Amino acid sequence: MRVVRTSGSRLIHTRWLLHLVQIAVVAVAAFSAAPASAQDAEKARQLFQQGSKYYDLGQFDKAIEAWQQGYDQKPDPGFLYNIAQAYRQKQDAAKAIFFYKGYLRNSPKAKNREEVEQKIAQLQKQGGETGTTTTPPPPNNNTPPPPPNNNTPPPPPNNNTPPPPQLTSTEPPPVTNTPPPPPTFSDPTTTVAQATPPVTLVGESRIDGVVGIGPAFWASGVVNGTAKPSFVFNLAMGYTFGAPTSRFRFRAGGLAGLTFLAANEDNSNVNFWWILLDPTLDIRLTQSGSLYLDLDLGIGLQILTGLKPRSRLLAPNEMLSVNGAQGMLETRLGGTLGYRVTPEISVFTSIAQASSKKKDHFVGDITRTEWLFGGVYHF
Repeated sequence: MRVVRTSGSRLIHTRWLLHLVQIAVVAVAAFSAAPASAQDAEKARQLFQQGSKYYDLGQFDKAIEAWQQGYDQKPDPGFLYNIAQAYRQKQDAAKAIFFYKGYLRNSPKAKNREEVEQKIAQLQKQGGETGTTTTPPPPNNNTPPPPPNNNTPPPPPNNNTPPPPQLTSTEPPPVTNTPPPPPTFSDPTTTVAQATPPVTLVGESRIDGVVGIGPAFWASGVVNGTAKPSFVFNLAMGYTFGAPTSRFRFRAGGLAGLTFLAANEDNSNVNFWWILLDPTLDIRLTQSGSLYLDLDLGIGLQILTGLKPRSRLLAPNEMLSVNGAQGMLETRLGGTLGYRVTPEISVFTSIAQASSKKKDHFVGDITRTEWLFGGVYHF
């Protein structure tokens, strides 16, 4: 049997491939124009927490190192304040002043500006302007002690254990400044709250369920005659790999669906069922993850039921009998634009082209374009 593919089928196939390529180009452009990576903000948060732990343990050098790395990831003024606090605890007045001033310069409307300026003034009095490291000054001992009273007889001897000696004022007092409590993310003036990633709509859920419905448009070469549009229904489930903050994530899933076509000689429907493996590349288009693009390539089995002899799907002028369901390989190339309403619920619209190569005694390739609308629930 000789089969001739129509030029209309090839034209539609090429046109939809071009549309999908354009979608991918727009997605990449949107990704390139997006703000600083959420991964950098997450790394900054981790370094902040690490520095806070070292600060609590009195390991100020390690705390400073962690906060400096955090500032490299996300230049938030709160890091500068924390570094200055650590240098003040180390009694390095010059560097503490430097970072306090850097904090005020980068945060001119800081709520604790007056407090920071007071700390700078105190450190400057201790010699911070010359860059020397100072210790707290000893107490003022200029007041002479009172003269001894010789008229008072010495106390009688006491056989009890004498009390422990008292500290004299000649020793400099120990540093009694307790370190300030570790900063919390609730106060942006003394913390790195601005270094944290923004509110994200991408939840921790990995498993999702998808429902979609919409029109299906058939290529002109599918039947011997005109193939009218019909409706298509899809169900899918998948598991997503990758951190919620990642811009690119991979989804492994499966897709099942149903559509129909009035292709028999008596205009009764031929039903098309399919089950596909459907790996997907998920691309975050906005930093919060509210807008995303999915590109998927499915492959699997398509089954035709309800096919009758002399159907317009079959080659004309052949005396054929149909025995049971007919199976064939199907491939599906699609693109989905989605919007996350909440971390659990998303809505989407998608365009996909499904194709099955021609089998013996069929008119041509079975090709349709699906335009779906639906929702996603993340478990």
